[in-house]
Amino acid sequence: GAFETVINRCSSLNADALAWAQKQGLQGHRVIAIATKTFTMQPDVRAMHEAHGLDLSGQIAFQDPIKPTAIPALHKAQRLGVAVKILTGDAPEVAGAVAVRIGLIHNVGDVITGAALESMDPDAQRQAMEQHAVFARVTPQQKFLIIKTLQKKHNVGFLGEGINDAPALKLAHVALVVENASDIAKDAADIILLRKSLRVIIDGIEEGRIVLNNTIKYLNVTLASNFSNFYTMALISLFIDFLPMLPLQILLVNALTDIPMISVAADSVEADALQKPQGYQFRSILVRATLFGIVCSIFDFAFFAIFLKRSVPILQTTWFIFSIMTELVFFYALRTKKFFFQASRPPLLITALSLFSAAAALILPRILFGQRVFSFVQPRYLDYIKLMLIVICFFVVIELAKIAFYRFIKNSSVKSKR
Repeated sequence: GAFETVINRCSSLNADALAWAQKQGLQGHRVIAIATKTFTMQPDVRAMHEAHGLDLSGQIAFQDPIKPTAIPALHKAQRLGVAVKILTGDAPEVAGAVAVRIGLIHNVGDVITGAALESMDPDAQRQAMEQHAVFARVTPQQKFLIIKTLQKKHNVGFLGEGINDAPALKLAHVALVVENASDIAKDAADIILLRKSLRVIIDGIEEGRIVLNNTIKYLNVTLASNFSNFYTMALISLFIDFLPMLPLQILLVNALTDIPMISVAADSVEADALQKPQGYQFRSILVRATLFGIVCSIFDFAFFAIFLKRSVPILQTTWFIFSIMTELVFFYALRTKKFFFQASRPPLLITALSLFSAAAALILPRILFGQRVFSFVQPRYLDYIKLMLIVICFFVVIELAKIAFYRFIKNSSVKSKR
């Protein structure tokens, strides 16, 4: 069994054996001691369990090699703000050597044992659990206590594989096991990994944050656009006695604006957005949608103030172009919390689909197909110039509103929660 357990039951301590075991432990090797005892009669279970006075026969050292992906995975975890902790039944020397090798700690002395943890008062225990990254010679009960304590402030995921890990797996927010784990551990797990690698877990965390970030991004744009359309149509209908856009034209607007939006899942995400989990806060999404929807509606009314005196077909055609252009600009503004020119470049797919939608909006009113099928009329070049000027002003105001929201309103809401 474990070297410390067996050597303490031996009749005499072997200094050379102790030195050899310690040397192997500092190299990250696990040591198993083999000892024997001769009984004069058949021993019962109790006698075997309480056996002392053993004779040390030898020791075996073996190494569980560190995977090449472990160190890069740990560096990525640090960039994502994910704290990695080792809870193991191995000796402090073994756990410390492995942790130093992968860069989790700087000194083997930073390892804390389960016995040392248990001797502390509750306040000191909580502080030690937060500060230490490696816990050695911990029992299943101590693993359970560590996870229970950390859960009071953090979301905790636990990776285990043995029968003794089942209580900790059952308690953790996210329980992970490898494919060849014990059946009890699998039953307690939320996720079963087909590959035994820390990198799989960290990559999964990163991918999950990307998906959630892009989902919220899609909701922000679509809800704000729909709120804007609702405000505009509800109010403008009080002042005009015709449809500002024909039903078929509305369907075409939805189709052309949805083309780049369906590729938002492939959009890049800013590094600072990946540093911590982005919670799904419906109230925040609703406030954003309402605020930006009102800004969009103001520019819709500005458009009508400029083009209302034109003929009905011209107004319908120009509002069709304006709606597509502003929604595309709106998407590029809200895809990042940063100023537009400081943000990361969008993927080529999104750029290509956006250019396609913009080109279709500008070209369709000028060709026979668009005029016959969608009842467009050809605007004047001066109309295009006016539209582009309004769109540019819209972009500037949306950028200012975005910066104001994330800098002031969001900060004040965080302070109020605290």
